[in-house]
Amino acid sequence: MSSLGRLGAGFAIAAGTLCIAASASANDRHFGYTYETAVLPPGQRELEVWTTWRSGRDSYYSRFDHRLEFEVGLTGQLMTAFYLNFHGITEQNAEDVRESRFAYDGVSSEWKLKLSDPVADAIGSAGYLEFTAGPSLYEIEAKLLLDKRLGDVLIAANLVGEHEWEIGPEETERVIVLDPVAGVSYVVSPHFAAGLEVHSQTNIVSGDVEKSVLSLGPTIAVSDETYWATLSFLPQLTDLKAGKRNTTTDEDFEVRLLFSFHL
Repeated sequence: MSSLGRLGAGFAIAAGTLCIAASASANDRHFGYTYETAVLPPGQRELEVWTTWRSGRDSYYSRFDHRLEFEVGLTGQLMTAFYLNFHGITEQNAEDVRESRFAYDGVSSEWKLKLSDPVADAIGSAGYLEFTAGPSLYEIEAKLLLDKRLGDVLIAANLVGEHEWEIGPEETERVIVLDPVAGVSYVVSPHFAAGLEVHSQTNIVSGDVEKSVLSLGPTIAVSDETYWATLSFLPQLTDLKAGKRNTTTDEDFEVRLLFSFHL
């Protein structure tokens, strides 16, 4: 069985596990990558754990990105969050030996302002800003969040731009990332939803497009009164710049699991 086949089977097993664990409640997030416009009520707090796994290059490569997030609602329209960021990589070096390393990536501060509601208004909208500072990276990320609830169907899209400063031993490289993402989800019940997400990532370095990778895959979400979880699987479709799939510098697939506890 191919790596994608094994991963797909694993996704199905994990999906079943999440479904069994769920009980009826309103859902908090329906997508792994696409943000919705909802904010936490004033004073409500959540502890959220992120894990994103990327794998499947020409030479062995496996990367885990981890984020530990504390969220709090400030007003009926404004919330904020604080993150700790880490990553671990195992890859094959020039001598065909697998090497592993783990690193602390810094902290992030998130601010999200809800502008309109996806049910009461013609379309839901929100503004999002995130600031990251780490040992070798500074980043500003801005998002325009849009969503609409049509009966049991939820449609969401994010327009995302990032400005990164990657600090090297001799110079600092500036990278612009255009990172739009969108999803559609069918709310099967108050505690379970399933859908699809599409994600595009374009990196611009010194004015030149370095890559433009397009991915598409399934997503599921479950929740109860004390927690919610989402699981997304995004195989790479193509690198639009190269005109073909790129597994030299990018991964064959990525998987994201979000798990949040209401405090």
